[in-house]
Amino acid sequence: MGTGFNVEPEELRQHARNLEALKERFDAVMNASAYIEQDDEAYGTLCGWISGCLEERHQKQDEITAYLAENFTIAANALRAAADDYEASDSESQSAFAELQDRLGG
Repeated sequence: MGTGFNVEPEELRQHARNLEALKERFDAVMNASAYIEQDDEAYGTLCGWISGCLEERHQKQDEITAYLAENFTIAANALRAAADDYEASDSESQSAFAELQDRLGG
């Protein structure tokens, strides 16, 4: 029989919180990006021409950033669900063993 493995649900939840914190950073990047995109003078008078050159690249970067931010949310939700499932499984196993012990007179 194998040795199994040990999962700490709270560690999964902490990792989910870390992913959400990272997503918040991506949200800040997207907000800054939107500000720059809307501000015709974001690059100043001398470099204002560069805005038009970077527009297509800027849009692609926004799409990539939004995609990553969405995946952080999906992963965080999946980690929380896994933590809940592990806790439920442990609780069910504990109840089953307690019932068996009671039946055996222990």
